[in-house]
Amino acid sequence: MISLYIKHKKYNSFELADIPINIKPGTINLLLGHNGAGKTTIIKSLFGLTEFEGDLNLNNRKISFESLEDVDFFKSQIAYLPDNISLLDYLTPTEYFQLIKYTSDSVTSDTYLNHLIQIFNLDKYLNVPIRNLSHGNKKKTQIVSQLSRKTNFMVFDEPTNGLDPDMIITLKRVLEKLKAQGVGVLISTHDLNFGKGIFDNIIILRDGSIKLNNTKEEVKSKFGNILLEDLYTQVNKDYYKYIEGLLDELNISSS
Repeated sequence: MISLYIKHKKYNSFELADIPINIKPGTINLLLGHNGAGKTTIIKSLFGLTEFEGDLNLNNRKISFESLEDVDFFKSQIAYLPDNISLLDYLTPTEYFQLIKYTSDSVTSDTYLNHLIQIFNLDKYLNVPIRNLSHGNKKKTQIVSQLSRKTNFMVFDEPTNGLDPDMIITLKRVLEKLKAQGVGVLISTHDLNFGKGIFDNIIILRDGSIKLNNTKEEVKSKFGNILLEDLYTQVNKDYYKYIEGLLDELNISSS
């Protein structure tokens, strides 16, 4: 299990406090929040990309990013798909997948990789320089490169950006398959439709604070069979009450 606890993190005027994130094997964990809520800061903290006051444990082992041994252990356990597409774009997808294979501690078989390539419809683009691919195919190359790593945990930051409807549905089904095989998944997303129906745990942030941190069963007990959009608005009811007030005053004929 991954256990991240951010006791305190301040960056300029932004502040995170008392943030527990637990990712258990075989679960999909959804991280929701507006721009600036703290999702990216949490992910950066998880990967040692920003300093924070708190603790990070992986499989009951305390992780220090000042220890090369801890860093190597952490990297071997977790695959990460960042929001931005960061690829060596002078390579082709085939070359990039080979690079991942030779620089990762543990990768899946070539057969598994070929299945992923077919699932994400990359067959026709394997020998095209990444820089010449469409945004969507670059994103799919990035996704396949991380799914091809044999890790126990996966973290996805806005994974649906740039994907068409077919690939969004496909990615959701792939993640459900990984969950069934014991992989722990954390997804940070703005796409409520993508998140609905697949999460086991949900965290909703607003302005650096947790508004909700519940399992699917706890959500059902508290809110009933509620749509994810309605859950999000109900948890953030003060904000949406303010927005409704502004909408009531919105009249184009008087502008």
